[in-house]
Amino acid sequence: MANRNTNLTNPPVEAVVDAISATPGFFGWRVVAAAFTVAVFGWGTGFYGPPVYLEVVRQSRGWPIALISGAVTLHFLVGLALIPNLPGLYRRFGLPIVTVAGGVVMAIGVLGWALANTPWQLYAAAFLSGIGWSVLGAVAVNAIVTPWFAAKRPLALGVAFNGGSVGGVIFSPLWVALIDRIGFPAAALMVSAAMLATLGALAGFVLTRNAREPEPGPRRQPFGPSRRRDR
Repeated sequence: MANRNTNLTNPPVEAVVDAISATPGFFGWRVVAAAFTVAVFGWGTGFYGPPVYLEVVRQSRGWPIALISGAVTLHFLVGLALIPNLPGLYRRFGLPIVTVAGGVVMAIGVLGWALANTPWQLYAAAFLSGIGWSVLGAVAVNAIVTPWFAAKRPLALGVAFNGGSVGGVIFSPLWVALIDRIGFPAAALMVSAAMLATLGALAGFVLTRNAREPEPGPRRQPFGPSRRRDR
């Protein structure tokens, strides 16, 4: 039984290692690592964070859970509504600027959750955090990785999207531990500072680079001619 589980779990890892080993020096894998990191923070603050925020606000403010749940719902609805507009924002301002701006808005939103003293402040914070969640979520990961890959695109996207799961593993207990030790406002400030520093570095050193160098290996274009620069 142990051998069977090993066979099921090892091939994806081996595929990633083989792909990276077969294309040494290819900058696209650094881009995948950057997208993975964006997903860690995006999911950690925008998807796994709101359930923690809800309970902390309920305990600290004593507001009805229905009122706070409405803010969580608004958070996700705003994120959903923004998704169709993200491609236009990327074309107009560029991926690095939009990603960093999303991190800034997310940071303000999370701090708003921690500092809200009235329901309208809570809903304003949820509106902002919803924008940040959308900009740092699945569309961002896809936009970061896709221009760099053709044949290995499913593998690259799979690796990058695993950052969302890792974000849950890291941030779900981290939020609870930090809030318990230093309080919600200080925890929100600490996480926001780390997120902005990381996103700023990624934007400056990785996301600004265009996908001009080709992905080594054969191409696969099942949906017609590609407009990417890496063909």
